[in-house]
Amino acid sequence: MISTKSEILALLKRNGRQSVGELAQELKLAPVTIRQHLTHLERDGLVVAERGSDSAGRSHYLFRLTAKAHAAAFPRRSDRLVELLVREIGTLDGRELVGLTPGERVALVLERLAQRLAEEYAPVLRGWPLAERVVFVTEVMHAEGGFAECEETERGYEIRDFNCLFHRLLNGDGASDVCEWHRTFLSRTLGAEVRVVPCPEPMGRCCRYLIEVPVAVASGAGGR
Repeated sequence: MISTKSEILALLKRNGRQSVGELAQELKLAPVTIRQHLTHLERDGLVVAERGSDSAGRSHYLFRLTAKAHAAAFPRRSDRLVELLVREIGTLDGRELVGLTPGERVALVLERLAQRLAEEYAPVLRGWPLAERVVFVTEVMHAEGGFAECEETERGYEIRDFNCLFHRLLNGDGASDVCEWHRTFLSRTLGAEVRVVPCPEPMGRCCRYLIEVPVAVASGAGGR
């Protein structure tokens, strides 16, 4: 059974900053109960309160996760990234890199890595309906240290990851390559077109992928 403190941490990870009232509404608990849990989380250094204001201009506090909470409650598996990249780099032929810029070399490694991983999962997923593939891939992202969830939409499915290891480590010039890596991996694993789209406010920073399919094909992946 998931504890209330864990649910609060998950909501703050997903939504960025939230007030006592917002947390109470989502968890269907009394505000006084939420405050008690937040007091304990503050004491443990996992959340911090910041003064803000609502739409009417009234002052109130918004709570967000601390760096300690991100590291302790939502650890990223950097070892997995290193393992994957080292393995893929080891398969490269030096002639493949001739004339390529550093950025093109990164793109090549990530492209081949996406293809290799998709091929590894292909035997497992053969014959599975798309809805089950979406759930499976979401579970894989969780296992790799992500904080991913999926849901069915009117036009297909959506996967969101609020704890992307790859984006964090390659933040900057390589960020777009990482997004393309994830898009390629998802597209080939799911056997469907995948688009990367911005994560809407007021959500926290996340990677968001839309899988659009004909209405007749989309059937019940369910939320995670």
